[in-house]
Amino acid sequence: MSATELDVDPAPGVGRRRFVLIPVALLGIIALALAYLFLTARPEPGVPLGASAAIPGGMASIGGIMPVEDDGWEPDDNDDALDGAPAQGSHRVRLLVRITALEPDGVRLNAQDFSISGLGREHFQPLWASIPRADLAQGESVGATLIFEVPDRAVALVLDGPGNSRLSLGLAHHTGAGP
Repeated sequence: MSATELDVDPAPGVGRRRFVLIPVALLGIIALALAYLFLTARPEPGVPLGASAAIPGGMASIGGIMPVEDDGWEPDDNDDALDGAPAQGSHRVRLLVRITALEPDGVRLNAQDFSISGLGREHFQPLWASIPRADLAQGESVGATLIFEVPDRAVALVLDGPGNSRLSLGLAHHTGAGP
């Protein structure tokens, strides 16, 4: 055997394979950590139905939840937003929301600051509001009616409001069973 034959690497590419395995292993560990965090994450709980949640300048609470189709309620004004039937697989709910201004600067109420969300669902904006906008001075309180269209099979519904407030809509209205 000559000296040049002894210097030949018997397994070319072994060093490269080891070098590639380190970043792949690190990426795998990061992916497992992210999957664990995603699967064990719980949505932030909402304030229980009937309790008050802090909003910028005051408090908000839900005084009632009624399916619009069941109670025959219609708004005083003839707004076109509620004309026609709800979309297939959804229904409309009427929320009675009480807003109270506690801070010296009061509360600036905008109905579009409220939305309904649930597990794995998008946010649903109000179709109609009895008070679209209002400025409340300290000590003032107002009851607003908000109409939303939500899926029949939605679960864990929460009214999201200003200042990241979350008001639970309770379990009696939506259980995920649907009609």
